[in-house]
Amino acid sequence: MYNGTNVSLKTILWKVMNNPLASDLSYELAAEYAVEALRLVGAPFVLEPKDPPSTINIVNYKGAMPLDIIELTGLKGIIETEDETFYEVALTYATDSFHQSAGCDSNCPTEATYTVNNGVIKTSFQTGRVQVSYRALPVDEDGFPLIPNNQKMILAVEYYILYKFLEPLWIIGKISDKAFNHISQQKHWYMGAAGSDLKLAGYDHIEAVMNTINRLIVDSDAHRRFFRNSGQKERLKRFN
Repeated sequence: MYNGTNVSLKTILWKVMNNPLASDLSYELAAEYAVEALRLVGAPFVLEPKDPPSTINIVNYKGAMPLDIIELTGLKGIIETEDETFYEVALTYATDSFHQSAGCDSNCPTEATYTVNNGVIKTSFQTGRVQVSYRALPVDEDGFPLIPNNQKMILAVEYYILYKFLEPLWIIGKISDKAFNHISQQKHWYMGAAGSDLKLAGYDHIEAVMNTINRLIVDSDAHRRFFRNSGQKERLKRFN
């Protein structure tokens, strides 16, 4: 499980590059492989929620998304109406191919829509702002990614870097099958173990997840309220 602390990728790179098989590995290439490993693991606590959320200005239905975004978790529209007042609404992804053509004036529906392409968000309302809740890869003061301080995650990144660097050398016969198969086996094991280990942050997180799932009454309005109370215990009153 995730303990809330991180270690710099620099400590892992130092260990990897002191491996006799990786003496020619560069820091830049190793860092690229490490980021690739983090993306492949895909566990929630590999990425860091951005706080506070970024605010995008929408002009003529468009705005620029944050450059460091990796996983989009939610969007809140702050829409300007014709009488220059604003109201907030949870945005949903557009299923209408012409969602912009109808526009969004003072009679804008409560389910305003958006699409994202090439770093640009396109909304169904012409003017306003969008608050973007997203996850990004945390970095240290030198710009190196921060890795969850979890031994399985650390070893997963270490063996993934070795695997990616040695794979071309193994293909051309410069690395023995025995050495490469060992690293490949370790990589597969720790990548899977890290993904499982970093899905929960502890027993409190388990409680919140179970409260979300084990509900007798489905909250069909949860998205509009940004899932604010989805992790709270459901309390039902019985009337005689």
